[in-house]
Amino acid sequence: MIQHRTCFAKGVTSFAAAIAALGSLSVATGAHAQDPVQGTVGLDAQVAQVCVLGTPNPGTLALGQISEASGARVGRLTTIASQSIQLPGTFCNYAGAALAISASPLAVTATTQTGFVGSVDYTCTISAWGATAATVRTSAGSSSGTGSSATNPAPQETDLTLVVSDFAVSSDDLLQPGAYLALVTITLGPDAGLAASGS
Repeated sequence: MIQHRTCFAKGVTSFAAAIAALGSLSVATGAHAQDPVQGTVGLDAQVAQVCVLGTPNPGTLALGQISEASGARVGRLTTIASQSIQLPGTFCNYAGAALAISASPLAVTATTQTGFVGSVDYTCTISAWGATAATVRTSAGSSSGTGSSATNPAPQETDLTLVVSDFAVSSDDLLQPGAYLALVTITLGPDAGLAASGS
């Protein structure tokens, strides 16, 4: 019985020592802990100034036969209704962008014969870009007419409509037979750039 009590006392002593050792370890660990550290990383990016002109729809105006087929005015210019071309999703992401139109007369591809007319003039207008409309009127004496541009003072995204109207000839003579072609050019970009290019 005495021997058993002596062993129990040793066990208690060993247990107490273990507890003390764990306490010392805990104190030592706490002494080496530190607050979190932080670092920063910056991000740098840019967005370029850009203009996008919507894809013309339709891409070509097919006017068909433009001379009267019968009656007192047979062979002369018929009445041509105003035509519209959509340019959806047109935008510039910066202020001060200008829109300008230049156009050539609707002219016969062959040599015009004496006594016949081989050129048809018309007007192009786009109204939705600036405070005033961009417009141009062609002239039989010029291969490319240049009119007034329109400038928007703020970034803008919009659907544009090009209206082609007021078809007329310089004299009411017979039209020269053949194919008639014209080209309309719409320019969108910095106002200074348009002025420098003459658009």
